[in-house]
Parts: sequence; structure tokens; C-alpha cells
Amino acid sequence: MVSRAHERFAADRARGPRPRRAGAALPNLVVIGGLKCGTTSLHHYLGLHPEIGMSRPKELNFFVAELNWDLGEDWYANHFSASDPVRGETSPHYTNEPRFTGVAERIARVLGDDAKVVYMVRDPIDRMLSHYLHNVGGGYEHRPMEEAFADTESAYVQRSLYARQAEPYLEHLGAERVAFVTREDLRDRRAETMRRMFAFVGVGEDFTSPQFEREWETGSAKGGGGFRLMDRAVRLPGLRSLDRNFDRLPERWRWVVERIVHDPGSGEAPKPELPADLRARLVEVFRPDVERLEELAGRRTGWFE
Repeated sequence: MVSRAHERFAADRARGPRPRRAGAALPNLVVIGGLKCGTTSLHHYLGLHPEIGMSRPKELNFFVAELNWDLGEDWYANHFSASDPVRGETSPHYTNEPRFTGVAERIARVLGDDAKVVYMVRDPIDRMLSHYLHNVGGGYEHRPMEEAFADTESAYVQRSLYARQAEPYLEHLGAERVAFVTREDLRDRRAETMRRMFAFVGVGEDFTSPQFEREWETGSAKGGGGFRLMDRAVRLPGLRSLDRNFDRLPERWRWVVERIVHDPGSGEAPKPELPADLRARLVEVFRPDVERLEELAGRRTGWFE
């Protein structure tokens, strides 16, 4: 996944530096979150608001030194318009410590005092399972689940340690500029959650859209052979531009592809039951971090109750 994130902007890198275009501006909103936490849906919902411009493509990964930091601030600003009161992007790799470090410090230094961060989280064990099934569906993971989850230093575990990932943002931006939203809230209390997000970023809270009913990158089809075939196909030389430019397509065309690849109307694919002893071990691994997250967010999650 990291190599693909880097390849998506290979053409920009090959062209070399470009000046900042007239009317471009740095963003003032960054959405972060673990893989499979619902960041794609939130990115789309935010972008529907007339006062918010969310980047296309979604994941710019600019603040990761190992990915797109070398492309420069002008390249980054060219993805946003100063005419949008709120300008945002969404990059889950911004919460990928210890693999990628220094992200929060770069965001604070480049974007200044106006930047706000929304951190999407999810029941850590559910997130692990979805991450694992995604990798299996894409042909990246071949280990049995119990073996894959046994390594507490793996990305499956580390990216579910939300408080650990959040603390650099609180240190460099301050608690008043960081909001937490759970995937469960976005799924089950969407209208209320979006009102809270709009209030946090400072736009009209009453905005709503029929497209709030859509959920992105969910559905049972993602676990099937069709997803694996599509995922591998877009890595072929002749189709790489489609992979790079998918998020730039008009909304209606992206939704057509979404229905084919993920079949969101089918509901999420059933997840395997974790053996009781493995779940108990994982709960104990995650419990201190969940308790710390609840302290930082000022609310209960109910994940282990």
C-alpha cells in the first residue's frame, strides 16, 4: 500500500517543481485516521458542504517524509483553492507511527495556527480484522489470522493504538484543534456527527445531503475475487493512470466504480470470529490505549464494555 501511495504521484515527481498557481492556498483541515476507520466516507461527506473544498485525490500524503514531502509546499497548495473557506485533505498514513514520524510537527509548522485535525477511530479489534481482510482480499496477506495478530509490533496492532498516534498532534497543535470521531458514530449517528464536524471546522451546521446515505469502501464484494482482480489490474502499466486519477473523476463516475468494486449496498462482509483467548489477549493489549484515548477525547467509546 505504501509503494502505491508513492507511485500515484510519480508523474508529478518526474515533471519537477511547478510554481504555485494563482488562487491556490494551503489547507486548514487535515483528516487523519487508521486504515478501515471510515476516512473515505468522511472525506466525501465533508466535501459536499458548499463551504468546504476537499482535495482530489483524497490522499496527498504530503507530510510523510518518505512519500510526498519532497514535492514541496507549492505542489501541495495547488490541490486547494483559496476561494474555499475550509480546505481539507485526508491521509491515513499520517497516523502510521512508528513507520512514519514527524508528521504532526510538519503539519503544525507548515499550516500554522489555523489548521484543525479530525482523527477518525474505530473499535481497535474490528479495525484489525478489517485491515487483515482487506490485505487478504488484495492478495497481500497469506498468514493465518492468529499468526498475523500475534506480532504486537505489526501494523495491525500499531495502527489501532489510537492514543499513541494522537498524542503528537495534541502536543503540536493543542487539544482545541483536534477532534475525535468514531466510525461507529459516523455509521449510526451520521447527521448528528456531521453537524458536530461542521461546527468544529466553522461552517454552517445545518447542511445536509441525500449523499450522506452513501458509505464508501464498505461492502461484502471487497472480500471477493472481483476486488482482488481490480486491485491487481490497476497496478498494470497501462492502467496505473486510472489508479492515480480515480479520485479526480466526477462524483457520479466514482460512485459507479464504488458500486462495482465494493457493492456498499450489500453491507459489510461478515468477519471471522476471533478465538476467545486471542480476543482476550488483544483486549488487554489495547485497553490501556483505549482508556488513554477516552481521556484525551473526553468521552467513552464503549468498545470493551
